[in-house]
Amino acid sequence: MNHHSVKSSRIASIAYDTSNETLEVRFRDHSAWQYQSVPVRIFNDFLSVVSKGRFYDGVVKGKFKERKIA
Repeated sequence: MNHHSVKSSRIASIAYDTSNETLEVRFRDHSAWQYQSVPVRIFNDFLSVVSKGRFYDGVVKGKFKERKIA
C-alpha cells in the first residue's frame, strides 16, 4: 500500500488498497490498524478533511472490521 503522510497530531499516514477495500492507518505512537470493506470515498474524504483525528474517531474507528497490525 502506498502511504500518504498527513498533517495530524495523532495520525502519521493513511493508505488504501482498492483491490480489497482496505484502509490502513499508521499512528504517531507507531501502532497501525487495518479496516476492511471501507468505501474508497471514505479514504478520499479522510485525505481531504482538516481534522484527521476527528474524522477517524467519527467515521472510521468502530465502524469497520479492524485488526491491529503493529
